[in-house]
Amino acid sequence: MEILNNLFLNLMHISFPILIYLVYVCYKKSYNQKENDLAIIVTIFSVLYIMFKFNDPLFADIPIMLVNLTLIMAFFKKSDIGILISSIIGISYYYIFYNNYLIIFILLYISYYFLYLKLNHIYKTNILITIIHTLLIIILTFINIKNHYFVYFYEIIFISFVNYLVITLIIYIMLKAEKILKLYMTSKELEHEKQIKNSLFKITHEIKNPIAVCKGYLDMFDIDNKNHAKKYIPVMKEEINRTLYLLEDFLAMNKIKIKKELVDINLLLEDISDHFKLMFKEKNIVFESKINDDELYINGDYNRLTQVFLNILKNSIEAIQNNGEIILSEEIKNKKIYISIKDNGSGITKQDLKHIKEAFYTTKIKGTGLGVSLSNEIVEAHGGQLNYESKIGEYTLVTIILPLEEI
Repeated sequence: MEILNNLFLNLMHISFPILIYLVYVCYKKSYNQKENDLAIIVTIFSVLYIMFKFNDPLFADIPIMLVNLTLIMAFFKKSDIGILISSIIGISYYYIFYNNYLIIFILLYISYYFLYLKLNHIYKTNILITIIHTLLIIILTFINIKNHYFVYFYEIIFISFVNYLVITLIIYIMLKAEKILKLYMTSKELEHEKQIKNSLFKITHEIKNPIAVCKGYLDMFDIDNKNHAKKYIPVMKEEINRTLYLLEDFLAMNKIKIKKELVDINLLLEDISDHFKLMFKEKNIVFESKINDDELYINGDYNRLTQVFLNILKNSIEAIQNNGEIILSEEIKNKKIYISIKDNGSGITKQDLKHIKEAFYTTKIKGTGLGVSLSNEIVEAHGGQLNYESKIGEYTLVTIILPLEEI
């Protein structure tokens, strides 16, 4: 029973620095940093120190054969310095233990190194090293202790078997840790790729809106009409500038940046309404604006909020089949402005409403599923809310809630 207790304590002692090393490796890999060779060397020294300081041989007159654990670890990590240190300490330990046979142990550890290079397989190397080492200890024990030799023989076999199991277990844990880290890094790379794709989708979706506006005006543009030139060209320039602004922002591949300043929200809504007037006329849509003339200020990003309202109105236009109606209204409650856009289009199902703010969720054939998701992100960045209410075949009501600024 005492042998099992000692064995358990030995295993706990040597496992502690190894587990710390594995935590260190996980930390380095998670930040895409290169593992320092010094870490495995410090771990080897720590394991050997604990082994010699606190671990006693399981049987008298038989050495601690777990000394080769650090050598196998160094082979596993392909650390030349670790192999050299483990070999020197192993040779010194066995030379002191047997008080002789220095040349034999030097040749033994050199053979271990060439054996590893030949096999290049950590488990096979461990098996052969255990067998060779066991045979040598049996021979040396027979030379030094001839009395009761067979008792020692069985003890050596037992220690060798335990030594093999412990080293195999440690290597197995280290291999599993490596596989888990590789899986984590693969998952991290896939997530990074997903973010890039997400950003590319956002670019495509958001530059499509201003380009669509420009196309709409170009379709209606009469080259011989000077009033058209005065009216349409400034609008198209503004849309092109907004597209360039979007592209510059998305080049960073970061989360949407909000540059807040005092914005007259009613003025912004009037500008948006003016942009769509010709499209409403072309689509035979009755547009009713119930926005008052008062100056109402919010702390927000003019361009980002313009994106939101353009996206919502564009969706409303697309939802209306023939001779529809869109109502833009606002209400002030609890120092907040409630801006509502209601259309009498085809409506949204209850199932689709549950997922409408999710990225990539779309019911459109050519949709990206990012318009509402991006709009929601922008509104939330302003400390607001974006709410949807709808009934199939009757209406869709979109409400944007934004906090007002007191001037």
